[in-house]
Amino acid sequence: MIVPRPPGLYDPRFEHDACGIGFVADSAGRPSRAIVDGALEALGRVRHRGAVAADHRSGDGAGVLLPLPQGFFTDIDIAAPAGRVGVAVLFLPAGQDRERMHAIVEGASLAEGLEILGWRLVPVDPSALGAEAQASAPLIEQALLGGSAGIDMDELERRGFRARKRTERDAREARLQLYVASMSFRTITYKAMCAADQLAAFYADLRDPRFQASFCIFHQRYSTNTAPSWERSHPF
Repeated sequence: MIVPRPPGLYDPRFEHDACGIGFVADSAGRPSRAIVDGALEALGRVRHRGAVAADHRSGDGAGVLLPLPQGFFTDIDIAAPAGRVGVAVLFLPAGQDRERMHAIVEGASLAEGLEILGWRLVPVDPSALGAEAQASAPLIEQALLGGSAGIDMDELERRGFRARKRTERDAREARLQLYVASMSFRTITYKAMCAADQLAAFYADLRDPRFQASFCIFHQRYSTNTAPSWERSHPF
């Protein structure tokens, strides 16, 4: 059999570097702290898949995607049925109008029949980051979302997706760098411009014993032709 030669200068023999990615899951769908701990440990084991800056702490980026931990967001008085609370994870750049960005998220949510139940400043430890990551770090907030009891979960998820697209469009038109990391009634994303083994040190939520999950997808970015940034740090 004659194997055709690859066109141009590309040769697949040299295709050997890539991001580090994996998942940990309970086959029966049972949430537990062990799943989160196992995923964070596995994430730390693929740190070599990404690079770090000269400070040895600002990385290409890492993150996790998990199911929303029901009952975890109890620091806000939420008047919504259990299991029907959505969360938008937002990166708000320093120096921009925070109230205006809040208004954009609220307007987009209202347009889709969703209600902002409250705002939560995500607890983080900047000392876990390198100097470069600290210098560009955004304010990280979560908007807690609620919907009418008459709307099923599939429709709530669709509305959350559309509210995210509206938020991104309106922020772009307003020339604001508001970034939506995730906006869902089912899953949540935690990501940062850090090395894989620093993610849990940065986010206190990920270390909280109450934070449990039935599965967790983890990712260490391998930066190729784009510079690391908070927005690019995790693809999910």
